[in-house]
Amino acid sequence: MLIIGLQNDEDSGVSLLRDGRLVDCVNEERFNRTKLYQGFPHLGLSYVLKKNGLTLDDIDYFAYGWHGRQNDYGDFVKRLTGRIIEAMRNDPDCWPIIKQRVETEFDRDGDTRKLFEKQAGELGIPSNKIIYLDHHECHASSAYMCSPFEKAMVFTFDGRGDLKSTTVSIADDKGMNELDYCLSFDSLGFLYGQITHFLGFKPHRHEGKITGLAAYGDPEKTRSLFRDLIQFKDGRFVANIGLYKPFYTNLTETLKERLEHYSREDLAAGVQKHCEELVRDYIRYWREKVPPEYRSHICLAGGIAANVRINQVVAEIPGVDNIFVFPHMGDGGLGAGAALRAHRQATGKSKVKFETVYLGPDYSENEILTCLKSNASSLTYEKTSNKVESVIEALLEGKVVGYFDGRMEFGPRALGARSVLFHTRDRSSNDWLNKRLCRTEFMPFAPVTPIELAEKCYVGWRSDHISARFMTRTYDCTDDFKDIHPAVVHIDGTARPQIVSEELNGDYYKIVAGYCEKSGEMALINTSFNQHEEPIVCTPEDAVSSLLRNNIDILFIGPYKITKK
Repeated sequence: MLIIGLQNDEDSGVSLLRDGRLVDCVNEERFNRTKLYQGFPHLGLSYVLKKNGLTLDDIDYFAYGWHGRQNDYGDFVKRLTGRIIEAMRNDPDCWPIIKQRVETEFDRDGDTRKLFEKQAGELGIPSNKIIYLDHHECHASSAYMCSPFEKAMVFTFDGRGDLKSTTVSIADDKGMNELDYCLSFDSLGFLYGQITHFLGFKPHRHEGKITGLAAYGDPEKTRSLFRDLIQFKDGRFVANIGLYKPFYTNLTETLKERLEHYSREDLAAGVQKHCEELVRDYIRYWREKVPPEYRSHICLAGGIAANVRINQVVAEIPGVDNIFVFPHMGDGGLGAGAALRAHRQATGKSKVKFETVYLGPDYSENEILTCLKSNASSLTYEKTSNKVESVIEALLEGKVVGYFDGRMEFGPRALGARSVLFHTRDRSSNDWLNKRLCRTEFMPFAPVTPIELAEKCYVGWRSDHISARFMTRTYDCTDDFKDIHPAVVHIDGTARPQIVSEELNGDYYKIVAGYCEKSGEMALINTSFNQHEEPIVCTPEDAVSSLLRNNIDILFIGPYKITKK
C-alpha cells in the first residue's frame, strides 16, 4: 500500500508511506529555499515520485492533515456553542473577538482547502483518493504510531487546527481514543506567539527565541499577568477572552499596556514558566482519568512540543517513565501524520517501525563532484582517504566545520546530516558563531554526545530515552559537563543534547566519538547548517554557498574536503 501525506499550509511537505513504513519525508522549503514555505509542495511531490519510480496513479491514498472536523461535527458544534456562552457570561463584550476568531479560521481554512483541491486537480490527483483528516488526530498519530510504546497517553498542543488547540488521547494496539480537547480560543500556541510578536520576533517562527531568552529573566515578576490571560480549570485551558485575543499578532490594547511595564527577559521567563505549569497541570489531571497502564508513557506533538524545556518538565512529572516527541512536531510534520493516520484507517494497524529521521534527499558522488567543478574558481577541494579522521583533525584544529553527508534530516533539528560542528570549550562562541550565522546571540547551542558518555553528562538520561536521539528535550547537566563544555550549557544549567550511536548515526557517530576520545571531551556543538531565516542546506550547491559566505571554515560533503581559495 502506498500512501502520500500532503500539507500545503505553512511549512508544506510530502511524506510517502510504503506498506506502513515512512520511506521519504520532505518539506518544500528545502527545495525552493523559502523558509517555512506556505503553498502546494510541487517540488517535494515531484522528488518523492521520481525517486521511487512512481506516478500519481500508483498511489492508493492522498492523505491531507486538515479539514477533518466533520468527522465529529455534532460534538464539535456543541463544544463550540458551550464555550461561546461561557465566555460571554464572563465578559459580554467579548463577542466581537469570538466572532472574528471563528470567521477567520473558517475563511482561512476554506480558502486553503479550495486552493489545495484546485492544485491537486490540475496535477491529476483523483478526488476520490483524497482523504481529509482531523489536524490534531494527524499530530497524535505521528506521536504514537512512531513511538516505542505499546500503551500511552497522547497529547497535542499547538496554535490551532480544525478549531482545536489541545487534545488528549489514549492509544494502544486497538487504536486511539480522543478523550477531550480545547478550542483555539484557549490556545497556548497563540499565547506564546503573541509574546514572540510583542518582543519584536516573528510568531509561528521565532518562538524558540523566547524559550532561549526566558533563562535570562525572572518569571516571578510576570507570572500573575499570564495567569490573568489563561488558566487551567476543570481539565481544560480557559482563556480570559476580552483581555486575551486568540490571534498571533492582534493583541488587545489593555494587554499591550500591561506588557510594556516589563523587560523582554522577564516577559519571556513569565510566559515560559506559565506554559510549563499549564502543560504539567493538564497532563497531571488527565493521567488520573485513565487506566494506570497508560500513564507511564507520554507522546507529544504539535508546535508547543518544539519547546524542549516544556518537554523536560513533562518527562519529570512523577509517575511518567518516558516520553516520545515526534521529531517533526509542528505542522511541517502533518504530511507524515496524515499518511500514518490514513494507514491506520485503512489497515487497522496502530504502530509502524520508526528509527530514523534521515528521510530526505541524498546526492551521489558524481553530483557532488559536478557541483565542486562548477565552483572550481572559488574552491580548493580534495577527496579524502579517511573522511572521519579528516573531520576530526579539522575539529581538533579549532575549525568551524560544515558537515554534509547522506540523506537529509526530516524536521527542524540538524542531526548530523546537515550540521555545523565545533568544539564546546569557548563560551564566547555563543556570541561570535551565532553572529557569523546571522543568528540571535543569546540562543544556546546544542551538544552532540556519543551514547557511551551520555550518562556522565545529562542528569537522569537513560539509553531508552528515544527523544534524546532527536534533540527534542533538555536535561539538567552534570557539574563536570558544565565545567568542560560551557558553550552548550544554557544559563539555567540545561542542555538539549543529541545522543548518537554507531547503529543509528554511522560516520557521524564515529566523528563525535573519535573527537571525544582524542580530546578527552564529551561533546561537540551541533547546530543547524544554515544562516538565520534560511532553511537548512539541502543540496551540495547550498552547502558550497554557505562556505563562500564565510559561515564555516571548512566543508565536508561526502568524501570531499573543501575550503575557499
